[in-house]
Amino acid sequence: MPRPPPVTTILSSVCIPRLRARTSRALPGGSDVRRPCPCPIDVSTPTGPGRPTRQTPRPTPGGDTMNPRRRVLSGLAATGLAGLPAIGRAQSQDTLKIGLNVERTGVAASYGGHMLIAAQIALEELNAAGGVGGSKLEFVIEDNRSSPEQAVIATRNLEKAGVLSMLGPIQSSQCRTAFPAANRASLVAISPGSGAPGLTAQNRPWTFRNAAIDQFIIDELVATLRKRYPNAKNVVALLEAKDAYTTFLVKTVAPPPLEKNGFTIVNKDALIEIPAETTDYSVFVTRIKALNPDLVLLGIQFESAARLLREAQRQKLTVPMFAGLGYVTDSVADAAKDMEVWAGQPFDPNAADAATQAFVKTFKAHVEKELPGQYTTPTYIDAGAYETVRILADAFKAAGATPKSNPAEVRTKVRDYLAGLKSYQGLGNSLSINADGDAVKPTLLYRTGGGKWTKV
Repeated sequence: MPRPPPVTTILSSVCIPRLRARTSRALPGGSDVRRPCPCPIDVSTPTGPGRPTRQTPRPTPGGDTMNPRRRVLSGLAATGLAGLPAIGRAQSQDTLKIGLNVERTGVAASYGGHMLIAAQIALEELNAAGGVGGSKLEFVIEDNRSSPEQAVIATRNLEKAGVLSMLGPIQSSQCRTAFPAANRASLVAISPGSGAPGLTAQNRPWTFRNAAIDQFIIDELVATLRKRYPNAKNVVALLEAKDAYTTFLVKTVAPPPLEKNGFTIVNKDALIEIPAETTDYSVFVTRIKALNPDLVLLGIQFESAARLLREAQRQKLTVPMFAGLGYVTDSVADAAKDMEVWAGQPFDPNAADAATQAFVKTFKAHVEKELPGQYTTPTYIDAGAYETVRILADAFKAAGATPKSNPAEVRTKVRDYLAGLKSYQGLGNSLSINADGDAVKPTLLYRTGGGKWTKV
């Protein structure tokens, strides 16, 4: 079955159920699982293969990479207001547009669904306060399908749509291809989730990240593990080989600090590879136990880790485990129970400041309604998306942007604004952008216990 062309969704204050993350598992024959939306407008986005076979973008069957089908949405559908526009109507000409290059489907759909909710919360708050200079903000959403190849196509589509900036992608795997495309197009791109070192430095001056760098997280985490477990030595590493982020984490980021702190990856030459589509983890846990580890490095996605943790407890494997970014979720803590799993991120959902608590409360309410059964405590990705939408609004204001402004001129001013950002008050923290285009944020470490995460 040929892959359908990508869909661009234009969104101002849209009903969140439309942003619901879908399952990443394809059914036999290439079909997918669709979940009905209770809203009167169909915005279902066809899913495609979760992983590309090559990095070069190509036109999709039945369409041009630069001219996708577009679906336009506006109005407060979530509140039940009438007057929603029909599908296919031209996008609004009196709004300031932010492009979202996001993993709505595919292996990272859970991250994407949550990030969309966080970004939408910021959008609605800003628009309720009058927007920017009296002009409302609007999202133009491209599903990159958790695919590096599709992330390039999404970037090109957003540039053509005239967005003033692009939020996303989330994962480093997609940023590795989208960032060079954005740099070539002179389009500001800022990721709320990518943590692989060097990606923005390699794609100056148009790319930025409001996330955390894995090297900083892992360096501090490993040093803390050495103090916590002074007699530990042997580390067994797990890997999802087809994922660029986890491969880089396990093979490049983690080994130097582990060696520096006296740890040894005992299976360095025979890493335990766990495919993303795995459902039975018993054989992998058995292999881990056979290596008699003191610690386990989790180089797999957090959904896979939750399933592996349950099997580990069934087999009475209770050694401490640790990971990089993206693990501080309710599902991992619940699966870990009394096991110790260590991870880090630059956001504390329990921070006492009013802005953080208001965001956490609103985010939880939306997720419980729109993504039932998924994690409800925002991660650093969600916090970064919320912060970034607000930062971009400030940048538009500083640039004097209006709906009639030349997008290229506004993009240049936004780029310069971000490059000079210092001491911005985010959610429970203060952040600045360094010379490489990365946000400088505090490193926070967490460990599980009793089915919840606790800040160390």
